[in-house]
Order: sequence, then structure tokens, then C-alpha cells
Amino acid sequence: MHRGLREPHLFNAGPNPLKLINNLEGLIDQNALTNLRKEIDRNVVLLFKLGISHYQFACAAERTEWRHRISRYYYGAYNVKRAVALKNSGQFSTDSSDHKAIDQIPSEMTNAAAFRVRLVNLRDDRNLADYSHLAVVGDLLSPPDDWERFVHDFIESARQYLTSQQVQL
Repeated sequence: MHRGLREPHLFNAGPNPLKLINNLEGLIDQNALTNLRKEIDRNVVLLFKLGISHYQFACAAERTEWRHRISRYYYGAYNVKRAVALKNSGQFSTDSSDHKAIDQIPSEMTNAAAFRVRLVNLRDDRNLADYSHLAVVGDLLSPPDDWERFVHDFIESARQYLTSQQVQL
């Protein structure tokens, strides 16, 4: 069971809701399968919106608050990536180890190869900003304004991908 998800919830029924639906094919009627797919899409939209919220918070933060900006840019990208992963492969996790999969995005996304590398770099900068008391803004791999542009571009690529998968954002 995923922490924080009250039963009943699709994500508590198994580790991968898309695989669950595929395994129920032929066992339950099409209307029920459609409802399960709609529930996945509803959660994809909610994750995407959570990512947008983190991104907007980062954009509105004072320039002097570089640590908060980097952290929220990362969580913006991370939650948008989670939305894409859920739609693409059914992957969903609330475990902290999921952050290691920040670069697991589908090749069909525009600029996927470049995004993979930069998402790992953003995670490294987020770790520095959140955990290193000695760090200064100059220690970042990229300055906050560059991360703002990067996350914006990643969000737009994810939006295009999800829209192409018939997700109503």
C-alpha cells in the first residue's frame, strides 16, 4: 500500500496500475476498464498540476532564495516526470528511491536524451541546495535562471507528450 493513499485506491491494488488493467482485460467489462484508465489519467493530471505548482512557486521566489528555487524547480520537474511515467509505463512510487529514476522518461518525448542528462544534474543541484550547509550559489552545476528555463522546457515537452497520449491537461 502506498503511504498516504486511503483505500480504496487504484495504486493500492498493485505496483503498476497499467499492468493491473492489462491483466483484468477479459475478466471485467469494457466500461470498468475505461473507468480504471480514466482514474489513471485523473492521477496523471493531478501529478502534472503538482509539478506546475512547484515550478510556479520557484519562479515567484526571491532571487536571493536560490536554495528554495532550486529545490522547487527540481520538485516541479520530478512531479511532471512522475505524471509522464504513470501514463507511459504505469510506474508510480511514493518511495524516496524513486528519485533515482528522475531520468526515466520515454524516448518519444521531444529532446528526451538531453532532458535525461539535465534532470540528473538538477537532482544533484537540488541535493546540494537542500543538504549542503556550506554550498553557495556558484557551486551549482547551473544557475537558478538556467534551471527555470530548463524546467519550463521540460514541462512543455511533457505537456506535448501527455496531450499526444490523449490526456486532457
